Amino acid sequence: MKKLFICETPIQIIISLCIKEQCSNSNDIVDLIVTNTFNNYDYVAKKIRELNIFNNVYIANINYKQKLRKILKFQYIFNTKSYLKKLFSKESELYDELYFSNYDTFTTSIRTYLYRKNKNLKTNFFEEGYTSYFPYMKVEQVSLLLRILHLKNYIFCKKMLIDNVDSILLFEPDLLMFKPKFPIFKINRKILESNKFRDNIKFIFNSETSALEYDKKYIILEEFHPEYNDEEVFNEIINIVGKENVIIKLHPRRNENRFEKKGVKTLGNDGIPWEALAFSSDFSKKVLISIGSGSIISHRILFGDNMRAYLLFKFLGANLKQFDNKYMDFWNKLQSSDERKGIHMPNTLEEFYSMLEREKRNDK
Repeated sequence: MKKLFICETPIQIIISLCIKEQCSNSNDIVDLIVTNTFNNYDYVAKKIRELNIFNNVYIANINYKQKLRKILKFQYIFNTKSYLKKLFSKESELYDELYFSNYDTFTTSIRTYLYRKNKNLKTNFFEEGYTSYFPYMKVEQVSLLLRILHLKNYIFCKKMLIDNVDSILLFEPDLLMFKPKFPIFKINRKILESNKFRDNIKFIFNSETSALEYDKKYIILEEFHPEYNDEEVFNEIINIVGKENVIIKLHPRRNENRFEKKGVKTLGNDGIPWEALAFSSDFSKKVLISIGSGSIISHRILFGDNMRAYLLFKFLGANLKQFDNKYMDFWNKLQSSDERKGIHMPNTLEEFYSMLEREKRNDK
């Protein structure tokens, strides 16, 4: 059996390692494509090669400089055979199974091409975080080019329609917000708990040293939503628990450090994903706070309720599609009923401050 994983984010790499261990045997040939869509992608690919976990690790340049981007995209969209020949440095590979997390132009093109090479190709969608539990076309922005590819598949290759895969793999199938036409399989979270798996993540992402920087109890994860009036709330958090007990993880797309003058410890983007940090340190006694950070939700999905976090989107008016009332069942299922652990989503500012005061009393 020959299998191919496509990974466009660090968490996809982590989950791919888990699925590979769960769904492959020693006789399988398992290859990996790492795309240049995240920081330090080439370093990460190099470290994976050194571990010999996959038979082959390829780097796909799909994220180009803006001026050339639209032109060069045509290479893998409309001349996929030529692109794959350069990517693999040989004739295009034949695969029995494909695993992916993205419905973008790159993955859609590769997926369709590999199916034409092998009509028995099995396509498997695996989660990479909470958006995987929502109907893709309703919560994600879909480019015109991708819509054209979907139309092309609708006419010529119905097997490759966006909602037509052979399986979906999730850590928590009960959270799914739509009824798929394909089988659902549960990813075994226990694989993540082994020392070998944790050591591999630390090695791939070189995350242990950075994890030591998170030495305060309260960690605020800043987000890139300038329209949110979050600074006032964050200031009050600092006042309640004390600036000496707070770290703010800055969002890489924000141009200014809004909190440096307040004497609070801030950490910028060092290219190491939060999920890798979580494998390198025990965050169960920390308190994580954000409006609705995907990193916090991924932390919960990967490690279960062994965490303490607050999401503030309910009273801060987070106007994003995934927070729409029709998806509130997802958030209610994700919320913990135990005030000592898990994720909590206060309905009002007053309720949140009351929870925070209790956290402060527990510090003593």
